[in-house]
Amino acid sequence: MKRLVIYGDSILRGITYSEQLGRHKLCEGYDLKTVASLGYEIKNRARMGATIVRGTDILEKTLDECDGNAVVLFEFGGNDCDHDWHAVSEHPEGVHLPRIDEGTFEKYYKSAIAKARAAGAKVMMANMIPIDADRYIRTISKGESYESILAWLGDASMLYRFQEHYNRIVERLAYETGCPMIDLRSEFLLSHDYKEMISADGIHPTEAGHDLIERALREFLLSMEIGNKNSIGA
Repeated sequence: MKRLVIYGDSILRGITYSEQLGRHKLCEGYDLKTVASLGYEIKNRARMGATIVRGTDILEKTLDECDGNAVVLFEFGGNDCDHDWHAVSEHPEGVHLPRIDEGTFEKYYKSAIAKARAAGAKVMMANMIPIDADRYIRTISKGESYESILAWLGDASMLYRFQEHYNRIVERLAYETGCPMIDLRSEFLLSHDYKEMISADGIHPTEAGHDLIERALREFLLSMEIGNKNSIGA
């Protein structure tokens, strides 16, 4: 049986934000059934809060799942480009770096791809879904100084630009390593219901957003299988 092994963060873990509960939760019935219907056994190793460093650690502990029957999907960057917002709030005049700096992010991502391929798996990547900066700054400012965080950022959209910068790194790595890339970002950006796809926290998909991701993943895997059959028959 084919196997899809997912390494990533809360986006592919199926996490959303519930305004009613005031906390994050797993989407109801999130199990990627439509992807499994293509004949894949799903191993979801994505974890909330995971960076590429933690993801590589999870990968190394589960490499036995990444054999010749497996397709490995990597999706990282959202937590890597995040900052210590308490420190920013306390010292807006200071220099504050992302949780995982660019060099380390690239180094670990390339290493993870190489490890999965060496184990025998086919490797794919997903780029990063966009954030809603206006909602997200309200989220990170809870219990902190909104004015201080905004002063350090310059403007709220700097949050979007931080994330876009890391997304461009992901897309470049996919090109350089020859990994097929699922363009989740465009699926969201081109949606006329964009505001309904992003939760109130500004960063996690709503249930409708997760449905969009699942459809995109299923269609991508299906197109790859059709492409492989056509190349074999050529």
